[in-house]
Amino acid sequence: MTNDFFLRKLESIQQLFKNSMTHLSSNNSLNQKSQMPTNILLEKWADVGFVWSGQVAICEFSRLYQVLDKTHTQPNLTIQLTLTKKEGILWLSYDIQNHVQLACQRCLLPITVDLSGNYTLAILYNESQIASINDAEFVFLDEVCPDNRKTLPIKDLLEDELLLRLPLSPRHENCQLPITLQSFEPEEKADNPFLVLSQLKGQLPKKS
Repeated sequence: MTNDFFLRKLESIQQLFKNSMTHLSSNNSLNQKSQMPTNILLEKWADVGFVWSGQVAICEFSRLYQVLDKTHTQPNLTIQLTLTKKEGILWLSYDIQNHVQLACQRCLLPITVDLSGNYTLAILYNESQIASINDAEFVFLDEVCPDNRKTLPIKDLLEDELLLRLPLSPRHENCQLPITLQSFEPEEKADNPFLVLSQLKGQLPKKS
């Protein structure tokens, strides 16, 4: 009985250890998935498709972060991206949720700009495919993938779209520019040089 008891205890401990290791491995996998890939290899994903979702800190988009209001904490962007091929054309789609804070150009107070929405790009191999995309936005594959391996810069392409969504001159719709009243002292009138000369002339002794 004693040996059976210890064996059962040992099995229970081994099972707990196994479960904890499985949970730890699962957490590590989730953490890896939360990092948005910078590029994807088209040779691997173009035909089978690619899907990624997660939250990304604004500071990971360096060009976008530079133009934002640094006095306020920027929320993370919730992103879901998909790469699919339909009728020989690659479609890159981003679903974005959240907003950013810019500084109003008049009062310098924060102004909220919503970036939520769907951003879709057609990735074209040549100009002959333009007629098949029904006026959708597009980029040419050779322009964004100059390397021979054809790595698609999905992060930079998304950042380009987000920058285009920002207003060129952000201002509140009814911006009340604060006016600071200042006291002005009346300026002293400068002496008229001609008046000074005439006065001096009157003081000069007359020639006999």
